[in-house]
Amino acid sequence: MLWQDITIAGTGAWVPPIRPEHARRGGQPSALALNGFTSAAVSTDDTATQMAARAGLKALRHADVTGADLSLLVHAGFQDGDHYTPAAYLMRVLGGKDTTGIEIGAASDGGAAALVTAAEHLTARPAAKATLVTTGVRFPDERWGYARELGYVAGDAGAAAVLTRGTGFARLLATAHVTEPQLEAQTRARKGYTGAARRFPVEETGFMPHIEVLQRATHRCVETVLDEAAVKPADITHVVPIAIGSVVLDLLLTGSRLGLRADDTSWTYGRHLGHAGPSDVLLALDRTFRSGEVRAGQHVLVVSFGVGFRWTTALFEVTRDPVRPARPVRPVRPARPVRPVRPARPVGVAPAGHSHTEGSRP
Repeated sequence: MLWQDITIAGTGAWVPPIRPEHARRGGQPSALALNGFTSAAVSTDDTATQMAARAGLKALRHADVTGADLSLLVHAGFQDGDHYTPAAYLMRVLGGKDTTGIEIGAASDGGAAALVTAAEHLTARPAAKATLVTTGVRFPDERWGYARELGYVAGDAGAAAVLTRGTGFARLLATAHVTEPQLEAQTRARKGYTGAARRFPVEETGFMPHIEVLQRATHRCVETVLDEAAVKPADITHVVPIAIGSVVLDLLLTGSRLGLRADDTSWTYGRHLGHAGPSDVLLALDRTFRSGEVRAGQHVLVVSFGVGFRWTTALFEVTRDPVRPARPVRPVRPARPVRPVRPARPVGVAPAGHSHTEGSRP
């Protein structure tokens, strides 16, 4: 789908402290090391929605947009046990009196899907000034620690982006969606206790049994946006995928027209944060746009997918440098020589050749 006049005007991220992961276990390379993960962001204080709020505030400031300007706030989370209505919380701390708040799912594809949802709102409402996309995830180790056995580590983080009509620095050119609903059973909870700790089949087998389907869907999604926007693979300067691991990303990208591997993408940043679900692509976009390496005329491609299984790609054209060069510092004039200060006369002591009596000024 092609877009007109929808831009990213600001981004934000909130990343808790990063903890290193052990690269070797029992003398053998761990699955984490083989898949490229080195560390993970771990929140011990902030909830997922609180991290999203902090990121949202940074994005609003980056875009020079206020909460009163927001027509819509779209929040993508994942199994947030601390906030049953995260969008309402975010509207209270970030939005204005006329802001509408909604929540979307889509698992790890939630960040990219939320960008499309926000863009659709701006397109449908010409009077809307801006929309805010937020994401936030927190993966308690007691629920998600087993992910290390599958070769990835879950990371905690919040991320956000502000979309406006024509005033931002990165124009949305095209988006594409692909779904493979026949894989839905892989993320269906098995019978038994209905608590959040129930595992899905794909959480025990990983992605490898379905890699051919995942690869075909990824290629189709990428090719669709390139063809619709008439952009050549060589024109793509930055690729932003979800941070699912170098092995999986290499397999998904192999054979695509991009001709890239995981290390040619923003994965080199994501490997340090862990897989932060729907926050992955917004975290990487924030890093990309604030790095100072992106210039006007370049193209940024988002490649996202989530269990279920759903894919979203989004192609952006940078219309002006996101990071403006700092103003030159004026040279400082040399200070004038300081005149020597005459030592003060002790109170009550008259100068030489002079005396005073009680009642006169010292």
